[in-house]
Amino acid sequence: MTNPQEELAPDSRAATARSVPSGGVRRKWTGALTGQFWVVWGATLTNQLGSMVIPYLSYYLTQEQNVSLSVVGLVLATSGFGGIISQLCGGLLVDRIGYRATMMLGMTGTGVFLFLLGAVDQVALIAVFAFLVGLAAEMHRPASASMIAAHYAPADRPKAFGLLYWAVNLGYAFSMVFGGSLVRHGFTLLFWVNSVACVVAGLLVWFMGRPTSRPTAAPKRPETSDAPSGSYLDVARDRLMLAYLGSWFAYGVVFCQGLSTLPLAMKADGIAPSTFGYVMATNAVVIIMVQPVASPLLSRLDHSHVLIGGILVLGVGYGATALVSTPVGYAVTVAVWTLGEVAVSSVNQAVIASLAPPSLRGRYFGLYGMTWSTAALAAPLMGTWLLQWRATGLWAVCVLLCFGAAAGQWLLVPKIRERSAMTRLAEAAG
Repeated sequence: MTNPQEELAPDSRAATARSVPSGGVRRKWTGALTGQFWVVWGATLTNQLGSMVIPYLSYYLTQEQNVSLSVVGLVLATSGFGGIISQLCGGLLVDRIGYRATMMLGMTGTGVFLFLLGAVDQVALIAVFAFLVGLAAEMHRPASASMIAAHYAPADRPKAFGLLYWAVNLGYAFSMVFGGSLVRHGFTLLFWVNSVACVVAGLLVWFMGRPTSRPTAAPKRPETSDAPSGSYLDVARDRLMLAYLGSWFAYGVVFCQGLSTLPLAMKADGIAPSTFGYVMATNAVVIIMVQPVASPLLSRLDHSHVLIGGILVLGVGYGATALVSTPVGYAVTVAVWTLGEVAVSSVNQAVIASLAPPSLRGRYFGLYGMTWSTAALAAPLMGTWLLQWRATGLWAVCVLLCFGAAAGQWLLVPKIRERSAMTRLAEAAG
């Protein structure tokens, strides 16, 4: 690991990739990741440790606010809509004001809006602040992704993205357990702890993520490394990016079945809701154990091939769900598709970084995030409709979608390699 006080200049990517010694276990697994990355990593973990309110929001609204189920659905939909446009806003802000300011605004804003959400009791205000929470909560994702893309060599990006994904899952697993304990003492404490965690995370990025020094050989540049230019229309005109996102959308629809229709399928097999939590814990356990080891290894392979393999494994895992009916069987299928998730999450954002012009990275990651949020909304609509018809039909469609997404990625391999080479040349020249 390099000196935590040393800020990596955007122009020193190639030099950094060559300067990392091969010896040392810690260097082998972390590459050239500097102190700036670990600040963002720590802030992401802290922010995720406090992500307790939204999973319990429906309980809060029905038990504390005594609102009807239809109102609960409206509030949750309002928050979800805010989440869809959140990453678009975050991507725009990254290209305008930089990743550090965007992460600070998103995280601290989430904390403030969560506090206000827990303080109001009028339904209209609850809906407003639920929307604002959703709007602010995802802004940090394109910001952190853009930081990694701007400051690290292509060889180091998969490691960074994989470790960041690991932090998200580690924090989420802890927050679910901690949140359950806090709820026993009242929802007010839950809102307070979540709010404080988000504000602390934002302040951590703002004060500790500030560049302190740069290598003298590289010219000083703004944090975003390129003057802001272009718009989302430029991203929409990129046919390669749109084709990539189409494949990504199909993958996301399948992936999100785990939190939408999988519990309904288990219920149809007579499995108690409480058991679903233990089955899904398999997902967190596999990610926490496998991701830190797998990401450095997968980063050495062709990213497109890793992506295709991960999509296929996820499809096989979900397809195997049609063959099981016991908690152990479901847990095994979750473990299988989680391995696919680990592979995909290790390289997919690195691929997007190779497709995006430096000045539009924030917007590229923002559109990528919006595609994922849209897939999360489409997943239960498709899944519940197919589940009503036949469970085996649902899992068969999941397999077909994944195979289709993998085939799409395979067709894009030559174009992605060509674009990646052009992006590297532009980075080296810039």
